[in-house]
Amino acid sequence: MRFSKAAAVAVTTAALALGVSACNDDVPSTNAANPAVSAAPAAAHPGAAAQSGAAVAPGGRTSAKPGAPAGSAKPTAVSDRCHTSELKADVQLQPDFPGKAMVMLTNIGKRSCSVYGYLGYGGLLADNSRVTLNTSRVAYPGPSVAATLKPGTTAFSGLKWSSCDKSDPTCHVLAGVIVTPPDETTQLTANVLDDNGRPLPQLTVSAAGFTVGTLQPSNEGVVFTS
Repeated sequence: MRFSKAAAVAVTTAALALGVSACNDDVPSTNAANPAVSAAPAAAHPGAAAQSGAAVAPGGRTSAKPGAPAGSAKPTAVSDRCHTSELKADVQLQPDFPGKAMVMLTNIGKRSCSVYGYLGYGGLLADNSRVTLNTSRVAYPGPSVAATLKPGTTAFSGLKWSSCDKSDPTCHVLAGVIVTPPDETTQLTANVLDDNGRPLPQLTVSAAGFTVGTLQPSNEGVVFTS
């Protein structure tokens, strides 16, 4: 059987068309009915950044190291971040929840600045020496929300611990609490206040150490209830 030249050209053209169609099966359509999808970057977890200089163990537990930067998951420019010298911290015990406190981080500087993430913690003994405390960070009451602090305004977080008998050799008898703001490497000494807002001269903390919640722009819900 003989094919005309025109028929041969038609067969070749059809074969090429089929080949192009098969290659395009793997290419996402960009028309209105099926727009191409771009993968969004994964959101950073509040515990993803450096956490008081300690490695993160399963379950999110860390060992706080005074002098190391506290953890922050949201990058901020150095010029926007609150620095230690611009802040003060108050640890207010909660009368309805023993072993729980609201931590208030207040901007005492002259500019607005931002905080995000977790505070780092350590302890001061009676001789003013520092002690390392175990610290467990949890996303309570939820992921941290960036707080832009104008001068005189405050961010909040929760803190809890178990008390202990001072005769127990593993009990930490603290004369003070030191706090490291997120991404900072220097500390400030917090004002630890009792149920009536008076300075507390001594705080006993078990070997389990502190459980720390996230920084929030509002005090609503930040106090641990259990």
